[in-house]
Amino acid sequence: MTETPDQVQPLSLSAKLLALLRLRRDPDGFTPSARDIALATTQPGQRKPFLSHGQVNGLLNGTSSNPTSATTTALAQALDTPSAFLLPGREWDDLAALTVYRERPEARQALRLMQGLEVQDILEICTILRKARRRAGLPEDVPAIPTPPPGVDQPREGRPRRLSLNEAAERAADDLEGR
Repeated sequence: MTETPDQVQPLSLSAKLLALLRLRRDPDGFTPSARDIALATTQPGQRKPFLSHGQVNGLLNGTSSNPTSATTTALAQALDTPSAFLLPGREWDDLAALTVYRERPEARQALRLMQGLEVQDILEICTILRKARRRAGLPEDVPAIPTPPPGVDQPREGRPRRLSLNEAAERAADDLEGR
């Protein structure tokens, strides 16, 4: 059975933040820390960040999931992402569309021009856009959240991967038993 759009669960705030972090790895493959993100919320002329690293950490791990609009705005600016992406709801889960909307006034005009058109007219426009993407050597479809750069999810040399909770418990039990 295929999933219809009505069956897709909206992304949680922490899932959205983790997706953004995967897209913002540094050349060594490290994601920004909660402290890095908090520091990035410092406004010009201010000494103290708008968000503490504890607040950012709570949002990242899901213990805090209902931030104020000011917190959402500061977080979006720190991560250079559209603020709307951090809002709850399926309609805000499309990072690619929201980024185009934020960065391209022409795209906003195209959307306004679609207002009042019939579905078949909008589908015809989508067909034209897919052909234009093919001519430009781009894939016809664009994922809602861009895929991370190659190698992002690969373990880095010289740094051990983190143990799962079960693996850590097994190692601790083995150590206690002298194995």
